[in-house]
Amino acid sequence: MRILVVGFGLVVLVGGAAAPAAGQWLVTDARRIGMGGLSLGRSGSLERYNPAYRAVDARADRRGQPKVTIPIPLGIIQFLHDHPHLSSDPAFDPKSTGFNPILVANTILNLPLYLEVKKAPTPTNDVAFTIGRNFLMVNLGQAATLVPEDQFGISGSSRPLDPGFGFKGFRVGVMGWLHDDVAFELGDRLLGFLRDSQPADTNTRYNVLVHGLVEGGFAPTVSYAGRIAGDSTHGFYAGGAVHYYLGLGYGRTDGDAGFITGDTIFAGSNPVTPDGRTLTQYSKPGNTLGHGIGGDIGVAWVSGPVEIGIGVNDIGATITWPDTRLDSAFYHDSTYSRPVANHVETKTKLPVSYVANLAYTVGNTTLGADVLNTGRGSVVHVGGEQRVGLFALRGGVARDQRKRIEFGFGGGLRFGGLGLDVGFWTHTNSLSNERGITMATSLSIY
Repeated sequence: MRILVVGFGLVVLVGGAAAPAAGQWLVTDARRIGMGGLSLGRSGSLERYNPAYRAVDARADRRGQPKVTIPIPLGIIQFLHDHPHLSSDPAFDPKSTGFNPILVANTILNLPLYLEVKKAPTPTNDVAFTIGRNFLMVNLGQAATLVPEDQFGISGSSRPLDPGFGFKGFRVGVMGWLHDDVAFELGDRLLGFLRDSQPADTNTRYNVLVHGLVEGGFAPTVSYAGRIAGDSTHGFYAGGAVHYYLGLGYGRTDGDAGFITGDTIFAGSNPVTPDGRTLTQYSKPGNTLGHGIGGDIGVAWVSGPVEIGIGVNDIGATITWPDTRLDSAFYHDSTYSRPVANHVETKTKLPVSYVANLAYTVGNTTLGADVLNTGRGSVVHVGGEQRVGLFALRGGVARDQRKRIEFGFGGGLRFGGLGLDVGFWTHTNSLSNERGITMATSLSIY
């Protein structure tokens, strides 16, 4: 019973703390981290989400934008030093008495690419159990505030590959695409048990509503990006792309999972009964390909020191899967499953993503802001950079999808075509209400 409760609690806390990760990405550029995640010029998410930026001059001389950025993974070195024998480390082994679920959760939420210069403190009274023959109450202490009251989840839409060739603004390519969406919502009983420390009741069901989807494939693409008016100093740019999405495979499940307490807590041969039911639908690789049409549009305006851009992706991207199988599953005392339908047509929809950005450069000073939404809430970045000879000073602030404020600061040193950058970033992606501070380092080639 205790293992089951801790497991439910850990899943809830990890999901709740990870909710803002949906719209964020693994930034490997210490320059961007130092500016609070801000993208400038053709860096970061701007060219990814705004097709017009394929035609906009990168202006490396004005914004110090490198051609290539190579991360220096000091965090991995630190992690391997602290855990030299990871496969046998008791802190990561659920079967060990030294298993530390808080450490596991924080490692998942903060991948050890960067160096943690200030770790967010773990609540000292994580879990307190009050146990009797017919009584169970769990107090998560300070961590209880992390248990989400509403639906929470992790989702993303990425394009890991985009090879192609172009001529005079036109481009033909094949884009790889991937979409995932995971969401949870606690039932009222489980919410009260974990968040409000309500005692467990007998003959009561505690549940979580779950949703998961993953799909991917490739998309032949025709696009255009060019300057519509003006020149490289004062110009208006536009871009667009049409994708014919071909789906290699997808899977989706929607379910209701939990457990039912018995007549007496901690008594009898079966005090707790796992209980769940799901509807799963999938089109596995090798079936008839999914298909759909969608597009991207974007505009950018450059006028002297001012740059403004807006881009929207995956407009109208609905994927039709002509060969889908549907299965239902039920678990109570034993597993029961049956096919619902086979070789049926289903549809999925890629989330519409958008980015809007503004940059202003005067002399050696660059200021900027952007708003990015990948389908599950907006992330806002505001930051800037001041260059003084070989040195650069940076700072920024961001608002994540939970509307929490985070800060970035850092600097860099450039020698000719090489640069070394350091960025610091506060975060609350951990099982704590207090911020941690991460240091990122990267090598830039100009």
